[in-house]
Order: sequence, then structure tokens, then C-alpha cells
Amino acid sequence: MTEVTVKFKGVDEVINKLAEKFSPAKLNRIENDALRVAGRRVAVELKNAVASYRDTGQTVLQVSVGNPHSRGGVRTIKIGWHAGSRWRLVHLNELGYTRFGKTYHPRGMGKVQGAFDSSRGPAKALEEAELRKLL
Repeated sequence: MTEVTVKFKGVDEVINKLAEKFSPAKLNRIENDALRVAGRRVAVELKNAVASYRDTGQTVLQVSVGNPHSRGGVRTIKIGWHAGSRWRLVHLNELGYTRFGKTYHPRGMGKVQGAFDSSRGPAKALEEAELRKLL
């Protein structure tokens, strides 16, 4: 699965306050729920971005949000494409390619990175809002 890893920083003080109220297992469930909400938001932005070069629609339909997990003590969630070789097509559309000495710049060039950059702030705010509901 091609992955776009989103790390949210700045919610540490909210998580520390929640850690005082809840057990570690309950805190993990709360963080997972907040990450899932933020991940779905980023996935919608990603689907809108890759829809600009849709042909069969499989690139849009196969955008998936993984399960939250801990990586290096930081809760993360993977957003990408599942099933098969879709990531190859996405990379060609995202980065462009050279064939027989000619460089091609597809209309989808840079769309995934743009979607990631534009959704980073709103997704972080959404995750923080989900966590603050419990304070």
C-alpha cells in the first residue's frame, strides 16, 4: 500500500490531560477514534485530488484509510491505496515520467502532495477538536 503518513503534533497537551483522566487502554481507543476521523478527512481530500485524472475511477475508489497504530511511540494512521499495483499509476501521475527522452507532465502531477499539504492543518484541527470533546 502506498502510504501518506500524517503526524499531528501540538495535541500533546490535550493527550496529557486526557491521560490524567483515563487509563492507557481507554486513551489509546480515544486517540484511535480521533485519528480515524482525521484520516477520513484526509482521504476525502485525496479522493478529490486524484479525481482530476480519473479514467476508470479505480484510483479514487481504492483510496483506503488504515488502522491507527503506534510507530516509535507516536500514534499514526496510513492513508493510501490498497489492492494490487494502483500505486504505480499514482506515482506516474504524481511525479511525471520520461519516455524515449521526452518528459511527460500529466495533468495529475503534484495533486497528491497538494492534497496532503492542504489537508494537514484542517485534519490536525479536526483531531484536536475530537480530543477536546472529552476534556
